[in-house]
Amino acid sequence: MKEGIFIMETIYVSGYTREDNKGIHTLTLNADKKAFEASELIIEENNPTYITLSKDGKHLFTLSDGDEPGVAHYENNDGQFAFKYRVKVFNENGCYLTYDEEAKVLYDANYKKGELAVIKVNEDGTLTVTDVIQHTSPIGPHENQDFAHAHFIHPTNDHKYILSCDLGTDEVHTYTLTDDNKLAEVSVYKAAPGTGPRHLAFHHSEPIVYLLGELDYTVEVLNIQEDGSLVAGNRYDTIPSDWTEFNSSAAIRLSSDNKFLYVSNRGHNSITVFEVSADGQSLTEIQNISTEGDFPRDFNFNADESFVIVGHQFQPQISLFTRDQASGLLTYVDHTNINEIVCVTPV
Repeated sequence: MKEGIFIMETIYVSGYTREDNKGIHTLTLNADKKAFEASELIIEENNPTYITLSKDGKHLFTLSDGDEPGVAHYENNDGQFAFKYRVKVFNENGCYLTYDEEAKVLYDANYKKGELAVIKVNEDGTLTVTDVIQHTSPIGPHENQDFAHAHFIHPTNDHKYILSCDLGTDEVHTYTLTDDNKLAEVSVYKAAPGTGPRHLAFHHSEPIVYLLGELDYTVEVLNIQEDGSLVAGNRYDTIPSDWTEFNSSAAIRLSSDNKFLYVSNRGHNSITVFEVSADGQSLTEIQNISTEGDFPRDFNFNADESFVIVGHQFQPQISLFTRDQASGLLTYVDHTNINEIVCVTPV
C-alpha cells in the first residue's frame, strides 16, 4: 500500500454479544500510521458470529441468533446499513456462512447438529431456504467428536463443487449444487481419526485445498480430482511438538500469490506462517508468532494483504500485524479493544 495513495481502509468484525459487544463493527485502518484509527458499531445483531459480503460491498449477510436463529440480509446505502430480510434456518445459530455470488445462494453450516443449508438470495433481497441436510457418519475418537459437527461450507474456485468440513466425523464432503438449489453429494474424504476438520483454504490457481485440523493442530494438503474427490498429500503440525497445554486450531488463510499460508492456534495463542512451494504441494514453517491476545479465533488480510488483523474470543483485543509481502513474515504493531470477536472480514 503506497503512502499517501490510500490511507484509510475499512475492516468488518463481528462475534458473540454475550458481554458488551452489540453486533457488527467497522474498524478504520490507517495504513500509513500502521494503526487502527477508530471503531464503530454499524449493525446491532444477536451473536453475528460469521458474516459474508457481496463483491461490490452493497450486501452484507450475517448469522443471527435469537428466537428464530438464522440469516439476516442488510443493504449498504452509502455506508448506512438498512435491514432487508431475515430467515430462520436451523434451530440454533450456525457457525459458518458464505455467499456464492455466481449461484446467488448462501451456504450455512450448523456446528451443533452437523447440518448444512442452502439459502436462495432472491432478486428482491428476500431469502428462501431451499435445502437442509444432516451429516450422519460415525464420529471420531476425540472427546469433542460427540456428534456430527459441520464447520465449513464453501464453493471451489471454479464453482463446480461445494466442499464442507465436519469436525465430528473427520470428513470433508464434496457436493454439487443442483438446478433447484439443493446439495447432491458426490464424494467423501476421510481424514485421520481425531483430525477434527474445521476449515479449508483454497489454492488460487491449482486444484488444491489446505485442510485445517482443529483437534490435532495440523494442515493437510488435499488435491481436488476432476470428479470432485480429494486425494491426500503432505501433512504438517501447526504448533511446536513440546506444547502440552490446551490448543485448538481455528482459522486458515492463503495469500493471493499462493506463497504463504497462515494458521491461528487457540490456546497456544499464535499464528503459524508457512511458505508454500511453487507447486502448492509442500509447506515449510517460517514463523510462529504470538497474537498478543487470548484465543485467536479468526484473522484475515486487509485488501492488499500488507496487514493481518486478528480477533480474539476470550480477550477484548483485536491485534494488528504488518505483513512483509516478500518474506511472508508478520510484525505486531497495534491493537484495539472489542469483546468476543470471532469473524474478521475485509471490504
